[in-house]
Order: sequence, then C-alpha cells, then structure tokens
Amino acid sequence: MKSLHSLIPILLSIATPLAADQKAIQSALLDDRTLYTVPIATNRVTTLSFPSAITAMDGAGITLDAKTSGQFQLAHTRGSAFFSLRALVAHAAGNLNVRWNKHTYVFDLVESPVPILSLILHARASAPPTEDSAPDLTPTRLLSLLDKARMFPLLKPQHPEAVEGV
Repeated sequence: MKSLHSLIPILLSIATPLAADQKAIQSALLDDRTLYTVPIATNRVTTLSFPSAITAMDGAGITLDAKTSGQFQLAHTRGSAFFSLRALVAHAAGNLNVRWNKHTYVFDLVESPVPILSLILHARASAPPTEDSAPDLTPTRLLSLLDKARMFPLLKPQHPEAVEGV
C-alpha cells in the first residue's frame, strides 16, 4: 500500500503536462455567426487550420513582416488551408476576418501568456438529402402535374403507370 502512495505524485507529475498540452491544441466547428477569441503569445506561434484553402483574409493590427508596424505577425501562403500568427507586443489586440467557403469567419486576437498553439477548424457536416424529401418544383414540373391531374379519369384505365403518384 505504501508503494501505491509513493507512485501517485509521480503519476500526477506526468499527467499535468499532458492536460496543459490538450488546452494548447483545440478544435472548433466553423460558424460564421460566432466570434472566435484566440489567445496568442509573443514567444510562440499559433496556427489556425481550415478544412480547405482559404479564399481571403483581412485584419486590423496585422503585418506580414516584422519590419512593418503591427501587433500581430501573419504567415500565410496563398492557396493553403492554414496560417500562423505571433503577437509582436505585449497586450496586443486585433482582429482577423477570414473568407472561406463563401462565408466570413471573425477571429478576435489577444496577446496571452497561455496561448492556443493550434486551432483546428472543422466544417459542419451537411445533412444528406433524405429519400422522403419532395422533388424540386419547377414551373414545368408543376404544369405537368396539373395536366396529369386534369386528365386523370382518362389516363387511369388506359395508362395507370403514367398517373402513378398523382
């Protein structure tokens, strides 16, 4: 029993860094009506990953190189599905709007000593069409159904397959 009690502090010291790392790597569902707050450090890089290539980005307080003034440095290759950020000054704050899949996603960037190192963004799964869903109603389809309904008494005895489902 004594040996079990001596192992508990060792096991806790191993588990603590693992828990901290899980907070540094996060994932979220993409929602264009959500403001994502992303803590970013001055001495570490934070990477945001999208499901596919990003269309466009625009931000306040963002610079592409350390020579131009800004509060955050952005690294992104055109056509890639991810970008990386680093805070350049303490207490930095800014925002970044990312255009992806015909939607705009808003990120509130704040300098923090406890950053998210990787934010993996997932698209919402679209619901597959159900078999019970109604067919598309176009003007042509609607006229065709009206014609079949009007001619129903004549078509039913002679061509029952033509009026099936009317």
